[in-house]
Amino acid sequence: MKFASFPKFSLLSLLAGVLALALTGCGGTSNLNLTQGNWSVTAVSSGSVGTFYIGGNLTQNKSTLSGTMLVIGSCINPSQTVAFTGTVSGKNITLASATSSGQVITITASGTTPSALTGTYAVTGGCDGGDSGTVTASAVPSINATWSGPIASQGGANVTLAFAFTQAATPSADGTFALTGNATFTNSSCSNTATLNTAFIAGPYLSVTGLTDDGGIFSYTNVLLNNPSAPTSMKGGYDVSGGNCDGDLDTPTFTKQ
Repeated sequence: MKFASFPKFSLLSLLAGVLALALTGCGGTSNLNLTQGNWSVTAVSSGSVGTFYIGGNLTQNKSTLSGTMLVIGSCINPSQTVAFTGTVSGKNITLASATSSGQVITITASGTTPSALTGTYAVTGGCDGGDSGTVTASAVPSINATWSGPIASQGGANVTLAFAFTQAATPSADGTFALTGNATFTNSSCSNTATLNTAFIAGPYLSVTGLTDDGGIFSYTNVLLNNPSAPTSMKGGYDVSGGNCDGDLDTPTFTKQ
């Protein structure tokens, strides 16, 4: 009895397919493909350091991570850019800062989605050396929207301020994302409108300055989003110098409209 010949290349293809199925069945994994862009890291100390924040641009190239970020609320100057580098392996990531103010921050975390991670951190060197605790990290969506709320002002008893923010799609060289737009005052005898001068977001942290139509300079700084992964409000310090409302001072909360 004769059997039909079986071409060699067909046999190889069959074996390759069987091998692929076997690997799949054995639980073959791939690396998380993290959301690119603005990321927020909230670090909660297990000691006396308290809570601090890391935020800015984070990018992934295959298994390599790199970030340019600001660290808010630690020994590191909040205006100082800090470089972070790390790796992705399956669902696990490691991220470490360059030495800044004598200290290095190392993060070890994992996640099941591209936009949320949980884990731990440790600090070596500097004034926070020896500190450690837990971290939650998330991609921060664009804050393109109008955000408004009441402010305490010499301009009246029921003054409200509304910011119309447009966030840059790409980061600046320092890892922040520029904000442009304008502001509108309601029920104010001092100012009617304002334009943003210098404004940015880095992780959950915002800093906004601008010029009012009556010659004042306003600042809304040390601002934090209430929920970095799905923000609905922000709170920070507001002040005015110059213009008809010179000396205004408040810590208003603005909500997303």
